[in-house]
Amino acid sequence: MGKGAEPMSALTAWRFEGTEEADDAVLKLKRLDDQKLIDVQDVAVLRWPEHASGPSAQEHVTREGGMMQSIAKKMKHSNIDSSTVESVKGDMMPGTSALVLLSANAEVEAVTRAFEGKSMELIRSDLSVQQEDQARRTFGNQAGDQAGDQAGDQDGGQQDQPPRESQ
Repeated sequence: MGKGAEPMSALTAWRFEGTEEADDAVLKLKRLDDQKLIDVQDVAVLRWPEHASGPSAQEHVTREGGMMQSIAKKMKHSNIDSSTVESVKGDMMPGTSALVLLSANAEVEAVTRAFEGKSMELIRSDLSVQQEDQARRTFGNQAGDQAGDQAGDQDGGQQDQPPRESQ
């Protein structure tokens, strides 16, 4: 990367089993950001409680602290737009949560360790096909394929999911 060049940001959206799992992920991401293992630029959390009529969203979760810090961060980084949040809502089902993450400079090994054992599914991204496949292999459904099988059965199959190999 040339001198003065800004790192490329990545936009990813992850679906979790349970309505509190995305909140847990935000806490982990904040700790990783504090340790300079990922640059968390913006986060939106979506939750769809089991008996609610639809999902709700909390955008710009990273904007904590003083007003000057928020202004500086907003000027420095892009934000997740509301159309992205709305499209992720369409990928959810009752009893799930989702996290939309705008980030850069991730130390993949450290982030992988932090999310080890979490059942999470990459549902949207602006990554290349190769990067998306790597993210799915690294993070997707780490607790097993059951969550992905259930999600595919309930929503008619996700277009974003990679094809399964037959044996």
